[in-house]
Amino acid sequence: MENSRCHLKEVEEFLDTVRGFMKKRGYTEVVTPYLRAFPSLDDNIYPLSCEVETLGGDKERLYLHTSPEYAMKKLLALCGGDIFQICHTFRNREGGRLNDVEFLMLEYYKVGRDYRHLMGEIEELLREIFGEEITYRGLKIPTRLKRISLKEAYRRYLGLELELLTEDVKAFKRQLRKRGIHFEENEDGETLFWRTYVELEKFLGFDQPTVVYSFPQPFGALAKCQNGWCERFELYIFGIEIANAYTEVADEEDVRRRLGEISKKLNLPLDEGFIRAHRRLPKLYSGISVGLDRLLMIKLGLDSIYELYFRGL
Repeated sequence: MENSRCHLKEVEEFLDTVRGFMKKRGYTEVVTPYLRAFPSLDDNIYPLSCEVETLGGDKERLYLHTSPEYAMKKLLALCGGDIFQICHTFRNREGGRLNDVEFLMLEYYKVGRDYRHLMGEIEELLREIFGEEITYRGLKIPTRLKRISLKEAYRRYLGLELELLTEDVKAFKRQLRKRGIHFEENEDGETLFWRTYVELEKFLGFDQPTVVYSFPQPFGALAKCQNGWCERFELYIFGIEIANAYTEVADEEDVRRRLGEISKKLNLPLDEGFIRAHRRLPKLYSGISVGLDRLLMIKLGLDSIYELYFRGL
């Protein structure tokens, strides 16, 4: 193994910076189990499971967490306060230069503030890490954040009216034909959204770190929604997704309905304890997950997150 690939000191300093940033802002660092009795449920994220055998010979199916979200929200319901965690997470069916089955995540929750607060805070974190400019493989942009609604981003970069996706799928398909965006005639609205969203990502974050906010309700995950649009944002730098954030939905039955649909679709068990925890969670709070591997890759000027890990170890 070449010493040029051993960024041990740089990684240590990076993690110290992130951890120090959170603590200076009053967040408490927490630790939660990686192995869970129930998987986190998301349409586009696939959990890793394993079989555990007890000393008595009993066998139990457990899941490596895809995010610490469920455990951290249960902890928030129990203890309250602003909390954060830096941990490894695990997701099946991942690959490519920006994705891996195992990766490093920062996740944190802010009580009493919505997702707009997190937009400002993530800009401050970027400035703490990079200074006033972000440079990466010959590219340079200011750290200052640009904010654009998802509807406006579709209109500006793709020439598409996003509202049509939920109002008139046939009309949305006519837009795609006009713009020369390939799709299959039998594709539904969900498939068309993700197909076009991948195209949108190619334009984001090349002049400034860019937040796209306000997602259609079918793609709001566990974000608070109103009038068909959800308080969710994603952050991009040089076309790379860095963070995903919500104003968290607080209603127990709304969470049950959303997760119940995914549970049936993916044939995965539903964590009733997580749903019941919403009775004690704050009425207003927000949460964000940040891909630290990708930030590190940009910070160190690497081509792939795989260069952060020593596969031969």
